[in-house]
Amino acid sequence: MEDIKPTEKEATNLDLKQIKQIVTLMAENDLTYFHFENEYSTVELRRGSDLDAAKELLRHLPMASAAPAAIAAAPAALAAPAPVAATAAAAAPSPVAGPTINSPMVGTFYRSSAPGEKAFANIGDSVDENSNVCIIEAMKVMNEIKAETRGTIARVLVEDGKPVQYGQPLFELKA
Repeated sequence: MEDIKPTEKEATNLDLKQIKQIVTLMAENDLTYFHFENEYSTVELRRGSDLDAAKELLRHLPMASAAPAAIAAAPAALAAPAPVAATAAAAAPSPVAGPTINSPMVGTFYRSSAPGEKAFANIGDSVDENSNVCIIEAMKVMNEIKAETRGTIARVLVEDGKPVQYGQPLFELKA
């Protein structure tokens, strides 16, 4: 049998599994930026908040006269301002009780392959490691997401068409 070797282009592109590994390494080592580039592709990953972007945004917001001095004295406070955290906590869904299927990337969550089509996974459906449960669009690429575990869908935790973050629970499974 003849060995099938990848072309140079195929050998130099990162696949989804490799990107997941890079994201995991970034989280384990508290890295916020990764850049890979060759003549065929470019991959740029960022985690966490961008402090410079937050500073720029805050410069353009109307503030009380004491606020600029407080920001200049404590720039680390920009990473998680209290009003934003309180708003996020108020909008958080009820806690997840069972195991979950989590997002492997940042992107937009879709339950079906096209508007009006049947959802990949519904409440009560049994899934296994090879079951497609949703699509996450990232940089105009539609990525089919597999359950990677066995179980029965108990809850859909994300609204169709909404943005998701890396590691965010998408589906709750019955425990």
